[in-house]
Amino acid sequence: MKIKYYQTLILILVSVILQAQSRSDSIAYSINSRFTGGTGSYAPFLSTTNQYDRFDISPNSLTVWGTLHKEVKKQKTFDYEFGVELDGNISTARSRFFPGEIYAQGKIYFLNVNAGSKREVFGNQDEELSSGGMLWSQNSRPMPKLSIQSDGYVEVPYTKGYLEIKGGLSHGWFENQKDLKGLLLHHKYAYIRMGGSFPVNLSYGVQHVAQWGGRSDVYGSMPATLDNYLRIFLGKSGNSTANWSDQENALGNHIISQNLGLDLKFKAAIVSFYWQSIAEDAPVQKFITNTPTIEDGLWGMSVKLPRFQPLNHFVFEYLSTTDQSGPWHDLDGVIYGGQDGYYTNGLIPNGWSYKGMTIGNPWLTSPKYNKDGSTSIVNNTVRLYYFSGKGTVKSVNYRLTLAYSENYGHTAPIYTSFVKQFSWQLETSTAAKFVKDTQISLGISGDRGSMYGNNLAVILGVSYSGFWKF
Repeated sequence: MKIKYYQTLILILVSVILQAQSRSDSIAYSINSRFTGGTGSYAPFLSTTNQYDRFDISPNSLTVWGTLHKEVKKQKTFDYEFGVELDGNISTARSRFFPGEIYAQGKIYFLNVNAGSKREVFGNQDEELSSGGMLWSQNSRPMPKLSIQSDGYVEVPYTKGYLEIKGGLSHGWFENQKDLKGLLLHHKYAYIRMGGSFPVNLSYGVQHVAQWGGRSDVYGSMPATLDNYLRIFLGKSGNSTANWSDQENALGNHIISQNLGLDLKFKAAIVSFYWQSIAEDAPVQKFITNTPTIEDGLWGMSVKLPRFQPLNHFVFEYLSTTDQSGPWHDLDGVIYGGQDGYYTNGLIPNGWSYKGMTIGNPWLTSPKYNKDGSTSIVNNTVRLYYFSGKGTVKSVNYRLTLAYSENYGHTAPIYTSFVKQFSWQLETSTAAKFVKDTQISLGISGDRGSMYGNNLAVILGVSYSGFWKF
């Protein structure tokens, strides 16, 4: 099925490229390379985090990748888009070659229809500098999906732009796991934003994901029927043919995140505050009536200073997943909370991960870091203090990131202590004077602590980009 899926997608890509040639469009391309050389057990955490699994976690590696992209034009009623990225790694531990991105997309009025593996950002976190959202980050490769969604925020008629909405619905496919084959993704989201041209905008939205379908060697089959899809969509329990766990709880593995945002727009600055919750205790049916787990979530502040180039954009974030519905979890034999086990599920060995990388916030550690070879997320109880800022000094672009985390491991057994980890990274880039359209980059990155160890690396990169116009 996957082979036919990609064959169909390649045919779509070829057809849209031929259309591009006849419609005076342009295609952006790039050829890139990056070398990481360092000491320690791993490449420094920040050097691979939120990079869509492009780089290997080994301390020494060479990565080469190429891209082709054609983007939709927002002003057009009908348009199309496509993207391809091919990635290759060579490291001391392994070699990999894989499509980092391959998709085709059509635009009809305010709707986008997408087929393939496309890199997207979901949630109200800062898209460029954030540590990652509670449900979605830029940490794992994009999985193959079919989706329909609005083209960003859309004005509600007769509100003169002061009320806007956006939303989307997706169906996707996870990779086959050791004891589970054919696992599916359900994702939907809806947001509302108020304020328009006023200097103050307020937004609220909900993200809902579910893992369902497939066949487990241990728990049996969960057929991808219309009845089961409707149960997944509404967060209902399984019918009489489902396994006992899905009959007692919601069918599949559900996670919900509520997002609240406040944007302040001034002449010299744009300041955004954002909050994201996380819920895994019957989240779909009870997220409105139940008080959110306020103790857990992501809190962030983003500041953009377009007139001050030495530091034109920075974020502060705090992440906590240590409450997990409270410390008391067992009363008269009934589970009441405290054992939410974010990003994990007893029926799904890999939990909320894809190709070994956490899909949500990457400080809930990806299975690739498990030294025993297990595929589950074993460090999901975390506190994180995070800063990232960027700017330009004398034609040199830079980004500085600092992150301190306290890692408690898994929620079972109840944690009593934590291990500390401090990660830092300085990246710089500038235009190469000797070759047109070429960027060269130099960075240094490091870790210190007991979670990922003490690692240090130098990062060298070269990138060439341009456009083909037809």
